Amino acid sequence: METHMLTPGTLEHRDLLALPAEIRFSILEYVFADNTVDNGLKTHDATGETIINERYRVAAGLQPLSTCRQLHADGILLAFNRTAFVANSLFVANIIPERLSTLHEKQVAAIRSITFVADARHFRKLVDWGEHAFGVPALNLDTLTIVLHRSSFWHYLFDFTTGIAHLLRHLKGVRRFVFVRNRALVKGSFKAWYNRLVGLMMKFDHQGRYDKSPAELESVWWRWSFDDTAQSFCLEAMATKELVDEETYMRQILPLMEELQESIETEEWNPDPRSRNGA
Repeated sequence: METHMLTPGTLEHRDLLALPAEIRFSILEYVFADNTVDNGLKTHDATGETIINERYRVAAGLQPLSTCRQLHADGILLAFNRTAFVANSLFVANIIPERLSTLHEKQVAAIRSITFVADARHFRKLVDWGEHAFGVPALNLDTLTIVLHRSSFWHYLFDFTTGIAHLLRHLKGVRRFVFVRNRALVKGSFKAWYNRLVGLMMKFDHQGRYDKSPAELESVWWRWSFDDTAQSFCLEAMATKELVDEETYMRQILPLMEELQESIETEEWNPDPRSRNGA
């Protein structure tokens, strides 16, 4: 007579699968709860700046899914929802759309956070996204973070100001859009670029409303903020502003214009004329 030896681990495994789906899901919520804490970024000890965590690995957060097929099926959407997907190499960051294309549409839709390092190649692709991040309509992100690649080479972000300002007018499926300097070298200064980008966003919005007939309103209005310590800035998606007469509009945005002027006055002066060319 054949005897099957059952280890305590096997019994626990079978007992878990015997639980109702609702209870298994509650357990998985607990398992993946800590995934939301680590977003793949960290704070530089000496300066307080936000930098990329080179040791962060997405696979570590998804490891429980490899336990068995049933837990993989039960937990994959939850795991994707709770895990920050971080491409901390330039090569992987360059093929994010291809990586997303290997996933089921429901899995793509479950992703809430994507962070990637970027240089000029990535910015050139970014301005051609259209209305969706990476050109993928299924994405519905809480946070999209671009981290500048840190090296001995300079970033010429002013080359992309116009393209990004146009992109932001109709970008969908992104609630927070974050840019992180990551101690990288930025020609003209990172904050100066932020100020030019915000100024150009406001300029395009005004032109679309009052210089075109019929008016071309933005699909999303962004609320912006700059963190001097972290050396990062955040654009938070808001509902589009209603169309009003130009005088009323100018009164509404006056506080934003004054805030921008104050930010410009705190820029670090840079002798490179390219840093002051507007766009």
